[in-house]
Amino acid sequence: MRILICAAEQEELDCAIQALRIYESKIVGKAQIDFMLTGIGTTSTCYRLAKKLVEAETAGEKYSLAVNIGIAGSYDLEKFPVGSIALIEKEYFGDLGFMTASGFLTLFDSNTLDSNLFPFKDGALEMLPLTDYFNDIASTYKRATGVTVQTISGGEETCNRLIKKYSPHIETMEGAAFFYVCLNEYVKFIQLRSVSNKVGEENTAKWETPKALESLKEAMKEFFRLFVDNQHKGLVQV
Repeated sequence: MRILICAAEQEELDCAIQALRIYESKIVGKAQIDFMLTGIGTTSTCYRLAKKLVEAETAGEKYSLAVNIGIAGSYDLEKFPVGSIALIEKEYFGDLGFMTASGFLTLFDSNTLDSNLFPFKDGALEMLPLTDYFNDIASTYKRATGVTVQTISGGEETCNRLIKKYSPHIETMEGAAFFYVCLNEYVKFIQLRSVSNKVGEENTAKWETPKALESLKEAMKEFFRLFVDNQHKGLVQV
């Protein structure tokens, strides 16, 4: 079994690297865990992730699972407070379209793109069904809808537009790109995000990044703990 764990920035990826060290001796020889930086944003994520997945498959070592981790903003602090972990089950590209005199139109709103053209479903990107083991991991986290933007949202007008259009819980700069590549390459995937701030908070000094990173590290410890436990039970499947 081969698993890829990716993140936009090194401090996010380090959460998984540090968590693996605790269980590494029990995983070596039973699974290969790879790490990679995607860089920030959809362009870098699409290029680097697609290249990595295609190279693995060409070498006859296709990934059983890709995992995207990182910190994120929350639209709903009651459901996803700072330090909580969200498993993103549905993603939207939030700013891909046309800015018109009457407002923003997505590619689907403008009929430029069929909203059900693969890999989209009604304009959204959705998780693939997981194997029993990976679904066991996924079930430990609260599910969320994500919206991906290339300019971190600030200001009430922008936030309200995104809320009205997508009803998101979580905002990131890479999530939809990660979904898009994995769906096109038929690689099962999980995206875990740790909340560092409320969406719309423009002062990054007020973001609780250390708390979010610590929660992310704990989530990855749980990920590897479940992996080891299920190996012992004989439940781990490719």
